[in-house]
Amino acid sequence: MNKRPELTEQTRRNLRTAFWSLYAQKPLEKISVREITALAGYNRGTFYLYYQDVYDLLNQIEDELLDELQQLLEQRLPGVLEHDLSEYMSFVVGINLIHAEYGAVLLSSRGDPRFAARFKELLAPVLRRYVLDGKGFTDTESELLLEYHLSGLQAMLARWLQDPGRMNLEQFVGLILRMFTGEAPAPHTLEQKGEDKP
Repeated sequence: MNKRPELTEQTRRNLRTAFWSLYAQKPLEKISVREITALAGYNRGTFYLYYQDVYDLLNQIEDELLDELQQLLEQRLPGVLEHDLSEYMSFVVGINLIHAEYGAVLLSSRGDPRFAARFKELLAPVLRRYVLDGKGFTDTESELLLEYHLSGLQAMLARWLQDPGRMNLEQFVGLILRMFTGEAPAPHTLEQKGEDKP
């Protein structure tokens, strides 16, 4: 009996892994429960012990990722809105890097719009404070500019997560901050991985 929770969690992970290997290659509506269970080595009945359908499986993955991000932000960065945009962005990007296989798809144009909307909600207060507040924009202008910056940041993050080896975390966060502040890059941030070698 003691092993049952572990086996249950392992079964859930195996189904998710199988699903994700399919979702990374094709649209959600083209994925069947039969494909997932065949790939994971289970029967269809096992799938339905955990998920209602493929949409429910994807929703659970998305909710867990976003809930984790929100919870970590609330626990580890209290008061960050009043302190440091760089720290906040480093933390958000770092968490996405840990889950790069998910983020690269979910934040891309292939991803679920619901996930993108919730992700933007987490970032909106920070961008509003550091990028828009006190700049003299009307409410309508601020709303439009906020969407512009959030969409751009989401697209940048999705693209970077596809191959984070091209630019390290510090360089990528520096690029984001320069995008928001308009400041010129420091000389050392121009060096790309491997480009400073003879």
